[in-house]
Amino acid sequence: MSDQLIPLTVRSHYSLMQGTDSPAAICRAARRMGYDRLALTDTDNLYGLWPFLHACREEGITPIVGAEITDPNHNHRAVCLARDAAGYANLCRLITRRHRDPAFELAVALPGLADGLLVLVNQAGLLAAWHRAGVHTAAALPRHPPSPFHPLVRTARRLGIPVVATPGSFFLEPDGFAVHRLLRAIAGNTALSRLPPGDTAPSDAWLATPGEYCRRFNGCREAVENTMGLADELRFTGPGFGLVMPPWRDKNGRSADDCLRLAAYAGARKRYGGELGEAVVERLEHELAVIARMGFSAYFLVVKEIVSQSPRTCGRGSAAASLVAYSLGITNVCPVKHNLYFGRFLNPGRSDPPDIDVDFAWDERDPVIDGVLDRFAGHAAMVASHIRFQPRMALRETARVFGMPNGEIGRITRRLPGFWHRGELDAGLLEGLRKRPETRLLDFVEPWPQIMALAQRIIGIPRHLSVHPGGVVVTPAPMDGYVPVERAPKGVPVIQWDKDGAEDAGLVKIDLLGNRSLGVIRDAVANVAANGTTFDENRWEPEDDPATRETVALGRTMGCFYIESPAMRLLHRKAGSGDFDHLVIHSSIIRPAANVYIQEYLRRLHGGSWDPIHPLLADVLDETFGIMVYQEDVSRAAVALAGFSDAEADGLRKIIAKKDRRRQLADFRERFMAGAAGRGVSTDQADAVWQMMMSFSGYSFCKPHSASYARVSFQAAFLKTHHPAEFMAAVISNRGGFYSTFAYVSEARRMGLAVDPPDVATSRIRWTGDGRRLRVGLMAVGGLSEATMATIMACRQRSEFRDLTDFLDRVHPDEDEARALIHCGALDALDTHRSRTRLLWTLAGWQANRRRSRGQVDLFSSRPLAGPETPPAFPPEDAATRLRREFAVLGFLCRRHPITRFAHVIKALDTVKADRLPGLVGRRVRLAAWLITGKVVHTRHGDPMEFLTFEDETGIVETTFFPEAYRRFCHTIDRNRPYLLAGKVEANWGAVTLTVDHAQMIRRRGKPP
Repeated sequence: MSDQLIPLTVRSHYSLMQGTDSPAAICRAARRMGYDRLALTDTDNLYGLWPFLHACREEGITPIVGAEITDPNHNHRAVCLARDAAGYANLCRLITRRHRDPAFELAVALPGLADGLLVLVNQAGLLAAWHRAGVHTAAALPRHPPSPFHPLVRTARRLGIPVVATPGSFFLEPDGFAVHRLLRAIAGNTALSRLPPGDTAPSDAWLATPGEYCRRFNGCREAVENTMGLADELRFTGPGFGLVMPPWRDKNGRSADDCLRLAAYAGARKRYGGELGEAVVERLEHELAVIARMGFSAYFLVVKEIVSQSPRTCGRGSAAASLVAYSLGITNVCPVKHNLYFGRFLNPGRSDPPDIDVDFAWDERDPVIDGVLDRFAGHAAMVASHIRFQPRMALRETARVFGMPNGEIGRITRRLPGFWHRGELDAGLLEGLRKRPETRLLDFVEPWPQIMALAQRIIGIPRHLSVHPGGVVVTPAPMDGYVPVERAPKGVPVIQWDKDGAEDAGLVKIDLLGNRSLGVIRDAVANVAANGTTFDENRWEPEDDPATRETVALGRTMGCFYIESPAMRLLHRKAGSGDFDHLVIHSSIIRPAANVYIQEYLRRLHGGSWDPIHPLLADVLDETFGIMVYQEDVSRAAVALAGFSDAEADGLRKIIAKKDRRRQLADFRERFMAGAAGRGVSTDQADAVWQMMMSFSGYSFCKPHSASYARVSFQAAFLKTHHPAEFMAAVISNRGGFYSTFAYVSEARRMGLAVDPPDVATSRIRWTGDGRRLRVGLMAVGGLSEATMATIMACRQRSEFRDLTDFLDRVHPDEDEARALIHCGALDALDTHRSRTRLLWTLAGWQANRRRSRGQVDLFSSRPLAGPETPPAFPPEDAATRLRREFAVLGFLCRRHPITRFAHVIKALDTVKADRLPGLVGRRVRLAAWLITGKVVHTRHGDPMEFLTFEDETGIVETTFFPEAYRRFCHTIDRNRPYLLAGKVEANWGAVTLTVDHAQMIRRRGKPP
């Protein structure tokens, strides 16, 4: 008997909530067991196709492509294996129908899509029916062969159909069954103890060795031999589409290249006005030639058509280096003026598909995508995201199926650091948690150790399919011939591959993304126009405005898109530069692994002497003071220093940005060091350059992307500088940015704006600004429904509200909404005494009268309810209660900072105010301040620390909790609370921060607001 058997029914963890292991792990195990061929047949999907093909290449295994198809309405299933490209396309169509056709029946659908497929069937009736229909079938014997009298075997032999051994696997080792059971319990939303046996695979469904499989099928030698023979027919090893471009048809019959040329020149004349200069023409010709040669003209034209749907966009990414894209209106930063390198986007050596990223206002993005999907119906779909178990999710769901109460689960999971990754858990989840400062007060008694041991094993396993934020692919032929398509819960068609899979397949992705800052700019400009001031946006050059540059240089950029984070504001203060070129540098240099290079950049920026690491890099890094700032700096340095080709250098850049890159990076480093040595570069110099390259791991920007973001940031900074009320109203109305509404309201007050409370007589739904006043919108009132807000606006348009009773009679808010409006002051103007107690009394009377009119009776007296007639004389309202209720409804106080509510406590604490810190550098101080945001990072040694932003009524202070302080206080720090901080005032290049060594919450006698 042959000692080989090809596994034809293998499931990975892409068989969602069934399989337990990745395609890479499966292929590694298969290679160790001696397999040279392997099929991946995940259930109803090809989610893992590209990881599987990569893993097979890595391990030297020949892939067999297939899937198990189930019938949602009948107990039918079949394993379909692609014999050729036609079979693969039919497999994609079959899976698509399985997901998108509510009336799908496998028995009916499969015969019409069986060309090019080998179909393995384990049901006698289906086997016979499909054989009669001309389907290339085989009888799939289960893990242990049945007797010769089994209906499946008898049918196969009667019809001359081969029987094959299909033992099937869902996990790699016997102990994987426990993980499989856990996934099945989570999927079924049931306790592990109540999981029916029929809901799991057999306990021996692991990937066994060829010898073990042959032993299991010892009684049916022909099944093993047939498996080998049929596997030889499966020559298809993966799709090879090349680059798949969207279609373009011109009504005049012109080619895409000709259409693009006409559109590019017309757009360039509009951008530059009249005749085009020689530099512009030369670059246009160069780019058009490259685009045409690479076959991308249709792609540009389709993106242009999409972008034209919105008046305000931000084309970004490497595409912003293209003058053609700028001329078409896809991007908005001139690549000639800002010296943006087109080769970073397209070059003849590039083999992978480019993508053009375009931002739309966040609330305009979905209609744009819907328009694309409608126009290219059947040929367009969104890209998937494969959502995986993260530590918190894994622990929560595992604990739930163990029967743990929700309160106990929350007590544990709330303390799980949100920044953990699977790679940080090598020592074990429980052991790791016991070492964490955030969880040191928790007691992990049984069954928590068992829960955590199991939870760790599902971290990283795909949980469900979601939709990429904006990735769309458009294909010339119907989409389901390239990739299976599902319908996402939000209703849009979505391909089964994520962005990496789409790229591997050659599907050119168009990223249509949402950007809140574009909505902010749109609304701020509209607010300014509504207040009587307009300016020509087509001639708007905010980066040339001196006052705006000063705003940026001083770091007063809260709300200004990419330059509003604490780190960016501090960097601008340290640099003291607010011009466009430096803003572009800052947008890219501020990345997690680059702090040492930021300090060196600042030293050189402020006049410190420097020489390039090697003369070969002098021209490459001259504009960034000899420091690698942009992604393309990696590529250009590899070319200049080590003789890499453009394609090799771009490959290095991409590998650095990927997480699973260790083996490939080692190969690149060896080639880089050898190439540098060949050009006379010393080992120390080459190693210094390599280490600088490694600072780009994680994320970083290319220069075109930074320039695009800088443009939007400057527009926001201009509006904040010259139209502060309108701008802050737009920031808060778009619910957008790095900070909470609380922090933006504080910023508005620091800017000298008066913040007026919501008012049903004057407030709009969104916030509004005019002059030096900011009016709170009704949207800020907690618990107020959109329907009630709309009713208020409609009633007010017909006539003003006379009093509270009139308001209640016309708007009919529910009780909680009415109380919220009273507590936040939105109904103050409807009472001549401006007494909120009186308003509550009136509300109670109105409710009683409504109940009486409906014939309701008092349960105690059995008499009709009577509302109060004449309000009594109310005592003065308690100011503390009034403020506490306002804060509870709005989340902020309109006319004062909530920390002033603790003034009597703070006065006894010997503290300084935030605005005094610049004069106290080097001294240890105590500060009473309110926490508004924070970010946890890791030191070079892997220890957690935190940067927290606090404020008082005088200003903002950025603080640092180094690892020891973080360990001591992290479990006591919470948002929206005042704290007493103690530490040393530090200055770095003029930017002042507080290094905290002690922190404690400030409490009043009563509860804080």
